[in-house]
Amino acid sequence: MTGRWCGIAAGLLVGTAPGAVLAQAAEETKAPPAASDAKLEGESEATAPPKRVFYGPDGKPLPPELAKHIEERLKDQLPPPGTSGAQPTVRVQTLDGKPLPPELAKKLLEQFGDQLPPEAREAAQAAAGTAEADESAATASDASANSDSIVVSGERPRGSVNSDIPPERSFSQLDIRAFGAENIGALLDTIASQTASNRGRGDAPPVTLLNGRRVSDFAEIARIPSEAIERMEIFPEELALQYGYRADQKVVNIVTFPRYQSKVGQASFLTPGEGGRETAIGNADYLRIAGDTRIALGATYSHADNLRESERDVQQFAATPELAEVRTLLPENERFGVNGVLSGHVLKDISATLNGRVDVSRNESLLGRGQGRILRRDSDQTLVHFGTTIGGRLGRWQWTALGNFDRAEGEVLTDAADTPSRRDAALSTDTLFNADFLASGPVATLPAGPLSASLRIGGEFRDFTGQANFAGATTLADLSRDRGGVQADVAIPILSRTDEKASPLGNLTLSANVAYDRLSDAGTLWTYGFGLNWSPAKAIDLVASFTREEGAPTLEQLGGPTLVTPNLRTFDFVRREVVDINRVTGGNPALANDDRRLFRLGVTLRPLDKTDFSISADYVRSRTDNPVSPFPILTSLIETAFPERFIRDQAGGLQQIDARAVNFAEARQQQLRWGVNFTRPLGKVPDFLRDARVKVVTSEAEVKRLFPNATVVRAEPGSETAQGAANLTSRLYLSLYHNWFLEDELTLRRGGPRLDLLDGGAVDFLGGRRRHEVDLQAGAFKNGWGARVSANWRSATAVRDPGQPASDLRFDDYAIVNFNLFANLSEAVGGKKPPAWLKGTRLSLGVTNLFNTRPQVRDAAGTVPLSYQPAYLDPLGRVISFSLRKII
Repeated sequence: MTGRWCGIAAGLLVGTAPGAVLAQAAEETKAPPAASDAKLEGESEATAPPKRVFYGPDGKPLPPELAKHIEERLKDQLPPPGTSGAQPTVRVQTLDGKPLPPELAKKLLEQFGDQLPPEAREAAQAAAGTAEADESAATASDASANSDSIVVSGERPRGSVNSDIPPERSFSQLDIRAFGAENIGALLDTIASQTASNRGRGDAPPVTLLNGRRVSDFAEIARIPSEAIERMEIFPEELALQYGYRADQKVVNIVTFPRYQSKVGQASFLTPGEGGRETAIGNADYLRIAGDTRIALGATYSHADNLRESERDVQQFAATPELAEVRTLLPENERFGVNGVLSGHVLKDISATLNGRVDVSRNESLLGRGQGRILRRDSDQTLVHFGTTIGGRLGRWQWTALGNFDRAEGEVLTDAADTPSRRDAALSTDTLFNADFLASGPVATLPAGPLSASLRIGGEFRDFTGQANFAGATTLADLSRDRGGVQADVAIPILSRTDEKASPLGNLTLSANVAYDRLSDAGTLWTYGFGLNWSPAKAIDLVASFTREEGAPTLEQLGGPTLVTPNLRTFDFVRREVVDINRVTGGNPALANDDRRLFRLGVTLRPLDKTDFSISADYVRSRTDNPVSPFPILTSLIETAFPERFIRDQAGGLQQIDARAVNFAEARQQQLRWGVNFTRPLGKVPDFLRDARVKVVTSEAEVKRLFPNATVVRAEPGSETAQGAANLTSRLYLSLYHNWFLEDELTLRRGGPRLDLLDGGAVDFLGGRRRHEVDLQAGAFKNGWGARVSANWRSATAVRDPGQPASDLRFDDYAIVNFNLFANLSEAVGGKKPPAWLKGTRLSLGVTNLFNTRPQVRDAAGTVPLSYQPAYLDPLGRVISFSLRKII
């Protein structure tokens, strides 16, 4: 290769006309090695005049129809056939322009020696200090789109994580746009089943990285438009350790385009199919990305009406049928928030990010009647957040420092049910400051690869004050917690399929981690674990790990202000009746730390080499001593184990439950989670387009901004090339996950009864553990039109009280189906030259709970208890949403 050769230089650009492709001004030269023997039909080497041949990114000649279009558009810019331009300058360097280390240059030659142009091969040999060139290692080559230089790169792709752990799932920009999600927050909600972990203590969200780096707070990146995302990767929980987090959350790495700018406005309206609770939402965002420089501003406002029991025909006690008008199922809510982000380089190799946000919310609820008046509860909360991230490199090590300041102020005012004009108040202020430093990189080089380690040192200072005024008595809480800790993780490569003597057993890495935390109010907490990652073949990944960790109750669980909620409708299993009671919530200073042991075994298979199809399975077994839990529902077993938590009148009627958190004796759980993911284009994609890099654009003007020397060439409508480009940008996807609980048992107190949550035991108002949970998602996208359907099915469960068999409740299985339809109007209906107002406009229609299904609960007699009416379990039912979004 002695000059620039034309393919889909800089990849394929997809815009309002899917058949549009990008070609750089090019000279006909010697064909790439993969196609060096290509000749036109009837051509003779000795006599035929030279003709131009255009090659795609796969090294094969482009289809004649596309080559003809390119040659016609570039005829004034191309040299005569058979001539060549000047020899290019060849440089071998890393992505940041520094000389390539000799060991990487050697590996470059081993893998790509026969494929590199002679000039690039000579430059690599000079960098490596050797003339040998065979096969192997991991590097990449990239030709600049705007110069005659050939740059050979020896680093990971931009934005990659600093680890050799392979991703479980990868999404390109075309995959992402098929979901129709407006920003990162909505995107992660859409694929929640794929990022869920069965190793955590609850439904914690995944750890999120931006361009392979930590962020101080998820809200910092949540509103980045999906159009700014170049790719997204989901990693197993083991990667979280290398970034200083616990190994109980999956990791999502989001890579944005190096240059991007947009202004986004969105208006949404939601209304239940049965009326009431209408919600309006408005968002406005600005984002500019230029390398490591990022400026983002955003604002949001929402208002939701309350939903009264009368709007869902909720049955009341015979003596008080009018209560439905003065009791709310959902409060009136109003929220306003603003946020901003500024990031850039502060020194040559050091970048920093500052982010801040303010959220203000207000709720108003109706709690019934008392003392001749309607009882109301008003709650207000204000949240202020500031965060910063500073990061850079020191040799081969990467480091980041995070800092956050959060302050949340809350006020809850509740009308007293027993005294006219009195309002009980609960006030709280929660202040948090934390900072930590993480460094990671190679420690030594072993035969199978580098031994890498990470070290995190951090501290946290939290202060929580609360004041509760109830019945004229004032209770004060002033709690603080200081935390200091250190965490270390090490990954030791044992076998490798890419070293000089490739192992027939594939890649094998052992890992170990330990964490020490000292809490001012809860003492010392230790965490340690071991892991094994084995990939016997490229399509098979196995993971095994063991973790033991100690956990402390939260400050709210220990000292939250006492709050009494009157007229809370509750089912009393002991007396088999529904009553309105006082429910006490708040902090319990007697809570102790828990001790958790967890074993995990996981496998991921990718059986089809050229198809995005994967199968995964995870088995997890855990045991927790002294688990901290919200107080369970009332059954005879619970009341026997915790008699001090209940107040009854002389006739035995339930009056009050103390529902503050409690320590149980022991919890045991086993579960198996398996899933299938499949993605492919809708239709056949030509070979020359299959491996093309893609960037979605909205206009030719944007192409000119991104690639100043580019010429847009449009394939003939209906041609094979145009259809292939349209198929390339389309998607059909399917995701199916099944969570199967094999064991879930809870021991209430030492030597006391044991609850089998899979067989009649329950600690939650919604019944025991549902043994099976299935989540299905499928969708399609083509020519600007997209559709997505999701279904969530939960198996039946029951609550059984051995002391009162007549009080048994059965919770039927149920499924909820959601449907979403969206259209990118410029592509869908704009034609070849859509009007400006259509460009960047998306219209969405969504239906949540399409079939309006709600959980059904019945007692032994087949009747529905008042407190388990379907509207209590799912107040909204079917919800229809409309959204209009404009991006500029």
